[in-house]
Amino acid sequence: MRGTVFNDIKDFKPDLVLMDIMLAGMDGRNICKNIKENVLTQSLPVILISGTHDVGESLNLPSGPNDFLAKPFDIDFLLTKIEKPIAA
Repeated sequence: MRGTVFNDIKDFKPDLVLMDIMLAGMDGRNICKNIKENVLTQSLPVILISGTHDVGESLNLPSGPNDFLAKPFDIDFLLTKIEKPIAA
């Protein structure tokens, strides 16, 4: 898992990772933690999405996501979160 995510980030060079917590055989929170703990990707903004989990308490942790979005959500609300400046 870990190598694949970092290979994808290296290949695609995203400006943002928008990821559900519940993934097939993986947990988005763990992937986020790996991204944030890697010196090469730690500044990459991550927004986690979930309809069943609340990660609000992890927003202030160094390995936590930059933001969280609860499902269902309005597309305009998503765009507002994406456009919000990410604190360094």
